[in-house]
Amino acid sequence: VLQPEDQERKAGAAGRPVLVVFDDERGEGRRIARQMARRGFVVALAGLRTVRGSGAAMIADAAVATAWVAERAKGFGGEAARLGVLGLGACADAALMLALDRRYMAALGRSDLIRAAGALERAAATRRDLTATRPEAYVRADAAPLWLGGRDQTATMLAARIEAVGGRVQSLVRSDAADLVAGAAVFLGRELA
Repeated sequence: VLQPEDQERKAGAAGRPVLVVFDDERGEGRRIARQMARRGFVVALAGLRTVRGSGAAMIADAAVATAWVAERAKGFGGEAARLGVLGLGACADAALMLALDRRYMAALGRSDLIRAAGALERAAATRRDLTATRPEAYVRADAAPLWLGGRDQTATMLAARIEAVGGRVQSLVRSDAADLVAGAAVFLGRELA
């Protein structure tokens, strides 16, 4: 939910890029959302349902939350035409799927809404329905630019597949969480400018 800290901040945010952050169950989302807000984004923090054995409900929730934020972004000083998504941990694939699999946003009549997507500390595949909910099955050259970051190569392995089809992707492997958040902010800021 969009929650500006005060009216003064809201007034100064006119036309800023909008970032929807999908929080994982580790609770890092609030901290990262605040860091992104300090870097000039209007940030909405969304919690997603996690249904054991299926990521489809999580991705559908992400799509609905993103469309909801876009409809209200102007009231918080944001510009919906400059909207990106960032998924954390278990929710990282939801952000990537919104950019790669056209069905989720198209079902809401917003197929061109996502301008950039990021995945921070993407989890390894543990679900059975890999072709239905894993970004690897939907890699395409004309997707929104993607950013992948994590503390090890596992979080960024998808980058090679995206590059192979001619897609735009940047990846970053760092042990320091602050470096990863800074990298995501720079990438998303540039792509949503």
